[in-house]
Amino acid sequence: MSSKRRFRKDRDPESTRLPAQVIGLGLNVVAAAFLFGFAGHWIGTKIGGEDILALLGGLLGAAAGFYSLVIHLNSRPREDREDEKNTR
Repeated sequence: MSSKRRFRKDRDPESTRLPAQVIGLGLNVVAAAFLFGFAGHWIGTKIGGEDILALLGGLLGAAAGFYSLVIHLNSRPREDREDEKNTR
């Protein structure tokens, strides 16, 4: 049992941080699509045409989530380069 405890202490925090960030970014896309779709459906029930507005809202939310994903993934290499410069 002590070997399991030692293994957990020696685990690199970076090895668990990156997968968690990637999963979080993927969930961000899904959540944005769902929330925008729900908002489109809600607005559609008030003014009519809930199906098309739900579809448009979902597509807009997916586009916004994907844009956020691209921005976050492009900023990561820049942050890594800045960290390398600071450690030298």
